[in-house]
Amino acid sequence: MSAAIAFLVTWLVAAGVYRWLALRAVEAKLKPRASRAEAVPPSGEVVLLRPLRGAGQWLESCLESLWNAADLSRTRVVVGATDPLDPALRIVREALAAEHRPPTQVLVAPGPAGLNRKMANLIQMSEGLKAEILLFSDADVRVPDDYVDRAIVPFKETEVGLVTFPYRSVPDSSLANRTEALITNTHFLPSVAMALEIQGLHFALGASIGVRREALERAGGLEALLDVCGDDYEMARNIERAGYRLELVPLMLEHHVEGAGWHDSASRQLRWARVTRAERPRGYLGQGITHGAIPALALGAVAAFSGAGAAGWLIPAAWWAAQAAGLWRRRGILAVRSADLLLLPLVDVAAFLVWAGGCFGRPRPS
Repeated sequence: MSAAIAFLVTWLVAAGVYRWLALRAVEAKLKPRASRAEAVPPSGEVVLLRPLRGAGQWLESCLESLWNAADLSRTRVVVGATDPLDPALRIVREALAAEHRPPTQVLVAPGPAGLNRKMANLIQMSEGLKAEILLFSDADVRVPDDYVDRAIVPFKETEVGLVTFPYRSVPDSSLANRTEALITNTHFLPSVAMALEIQGLHFALGASIGVRREALERAGGLEALLDVCGDDYEMARNIERAGYRLELVPLMLEHHVEGAGWHDSASRQLRWARVTRAERPRGYLGQGITHGAIPALALGAVAAFSGAGAAGWLIPAAWWAAQAAGLWRRRGILAVRSADLLLLPLVDVAAFLVWAGGCFGRPRPS
């Protein structure tokens, strides 16, 4: 028993140190900053590409945000789908017919064969494009008005081949939806910040990626990603290997979580976890030690049933109190509300179960 308790205490201390450092890194690496540099566009064209699949409840408002950014920056938008019967196409066409929009092209084609249908869609959408900068963003992502201007600033340096953006999740009112969003905002985002602090940017975040077309071509193009699940990871790796640098744009985007029950939320989280494990297996396994709620609960149970009674549960209570304090201080970055602090026990246990589930099973693309 003493060895088990020593293990749990070590785990809890290590998790506490990690969480403290990760939350500090959130402020250092992810806090949105005003751009002092004037947005100087590249010599060529910038095109915004948004692949579609399905008509989610947030689709129209997310498209509106993209059109607003395109209008202000005078850039062109390309949206596309692989299925001509995709319900997203009706929403796009109705929105385009309803009022004036920036130049928008709607492309529908199956694209090349391959496991990753998102990449197949982007390939058919980008065929023949000669734009210098391609800005990809997911259909469920809302971007701010200065999205394009901020994205192109790093490309003034010719060695930059790819830019990516941090993002936080925005839920609807359901408990499952809110829990899923909080896993992203209170676990995933701090882990991203910690990775940036320790090793710098050597990955991309799939919600939105901007690439220099020349760099993408030298890295094997989108075709090199047709049979991979973690296309964002692999795209970043390929572009780095081609000799280019990656840059994080300090502008927080919003990923809108579609309304769904616990099954759909768990499926999404497990899919992302398995892809992460496949792309970064050692780093993924190391994440297990960051889940301090588990040793805190275990130590609390041991103390409670070993004579301490209800006082034993002060151990996990202290853990969540410390988490609440750290998260509340960064609430503006992580989109944490006061009511969310009451959900921390549920969120922490759910995040651990997702991590554990992600250790098994085959990864698959979105």
